[in-house]
Amino acid sequence: MSALKSLNFVAVPKSTSSDPKLARRAKLVTQLEQQLGLAKDENFYVRRQKWVTQEDGTKQLVDRPKRVKRWWRVDGSGNCYLILRYGNKILSPTPDKGAIGVGEKVKLVGVLEAVIEATKSGELDVAIETAQGPKRIIKRKAA
Repeated sequence: MSALKSLNFVAVPKSTSSDPKLARRAKLVTQLEQQLGLAKDENFYVRRQKWVTQEDGTKQLVDRPKRVKRWWRVDGSGNCYLILRYGNKILSPTPDKGAIGVGEKVKLVGVLEAVIEATKSGELDVAIETAQGPKRIIKRKAA
């Protein structure tokens, strides 16, 4: 008991890891970092681990490439446009515009880094919430 008396006991702080805003930001930052990797290297791919059943019936964990779709387009005149996405929805920080005009494709890496910083600071939280839509409430029947 004398060992416990020497310790300082405090109330358990609330966990911030379950904050939905932070989870949505982290999801978007992960996707943006994949786009940044794809912008730097056209052969970029994400590894995904998957359990595969072998011919002899044993299961083995293997790395498989996951396809990363580009979020940018280049028009006929050479201008590049970045279209932000959250899931399968287009993120539009302003209500009337859905793309970011980059200019030349060389500037794409800098624009993606700026968008990542804006996402980390919380500037796109409102756009993420509107793209995600309202929460569905599941009503359960009482037994």
